[in-house]
Amino acid sequence: MIIVRLLAVAFVGLAIIVFGGPPRAFAQARGWSFGEGLTVALHRAILACLGVRTRVHGAASALTPQLVVVNHVSWLDIVVLGAMRRTEFLAKKEVGPPGIVGAAVSLQGVVFVDRGRRRLIPSVNAAMARRMRAGAPMVLFAEATTGDGNRLMPFRSSHFEAIRQTLGQVGAEPKAAYVQPLYLAYTRCGGLPVGRTGRPLVAWYGDMEFFSHLWSFLRAGRFDCEIWCGEVIAVDGVADRKSIMTRVEASVRSLAVKAFRDSAQSVPSDLPRLRSSPEARKAVRWKTSQRDRA
Repeated sequence: MIIVRLLAVAFVGLAIIVFGGPPRAFAQARGWSFGEGLTVALHRAILACLGVRTRVHGAASALTPQLVVVNHVSWLDIVVLGAMRRTEFLAKKEVGPPGIVGAAVSLQGVVFVDRGRRRLIPSVNAAMARRMRAGAPMVLFAEATTGDGNRLMPFRSSHFEAIRQTLGQVGAEPKAAYVQPLYLAYTRCGGLPVGRTGRPLVAWYGDMEFFSHLWSFLRAGRFDCEIWCGEVIAVDGVADRKSIMTRVEASVRSLAVKAFRDSAQSVPSDLPRLRSSPEARKAVRWKTSQRDRA
């Protein structure tokens, strides 16, 4: 059954990229909106093949220009957010290799960042601002890495400057920009609640290898992902990037508290909880040792 699901993902992905990719690429090169829903359809098809169900609490704002700030748990986050609505991403340059993955990334709309070259951050922010002014919500994983799904790591402020750069000069448009806080939580697997020790079944972090993690994920069962939408935050030209980050981080943390409370209230106390795999427990030990060294 796992092989069938993997083959379905590959077949659907190839079909959409091969038949829809060239027209969409042609439209992108000319600034046309044709085929903008292609990547949304691709992500929704992948979720269906993987057996992932999503539920949205609240509604994401349609105001533009918009920066979407969300916690980062897994490689699956991009598929979940991409299936929610048309959006673009800030991503590490490593996710844009040649081949089918590179083709999918190009259709999505991505601004790449090299974390090891901080001097390039201003140009990355400028590229993000251009995309947001063009109307595409830009997703920022402000933790700058994935976590274990049990806690939020501190946000980094570098790329919050991009939303400030979308604002024009005094009297020019746009006069306001917006930040949409989101929180993702993978709450159930096979109908059972995912507890603290079970979250590494979907969380991808530390020294976990992608394909072995994908295999463990598929073996675990069908996951439910819940998305909490916070109140949109308006940004003007007065606030600096660090103050914007502070407000947004507080909002995402409040969504995390609400998510865990809602999940706990919906689960009977006598219901069994999933346990993590040996691979996930190894990654937890690796992460703990790295933190201790720091």
